[in-house]
Amino acid sequence: MLAPETILHPHPSLVFTRLDDTEAVLLHLDTKRYYTLNETGTRIWELLQQGRSAQDILRALQDGYAFTDEDAMPALLDFVDELQQEGLIHLSAP
Repeated sequence: MLAPETILHPHPSLVFTRLDDTEAVLLHLDTKRYYTLNETGTRIWELLQQGRSAQDILRALQDGYAFTDEDAMPALLDFVDELQQEGLIHLSAP
């Protein structure tokens, strides 16, 4: 389970590029793999680049996208799990 105070850190070999208001891409320079992010994924990525905690990101999703607690947490957990599986982020406690 993702603790609220957990900080999400992007892998140092990633390049993030916003394509438009609703989409962005990540390029992992070590693996040469591209990843497409939708609008919500893009917002989460921008927040984690700022060194935000899981709780801060959760609040931003609730505020910016009118997610409820029941919707925001599973969306964040799923996304973080995918990012971890691909080696795109690491987690740390403050």
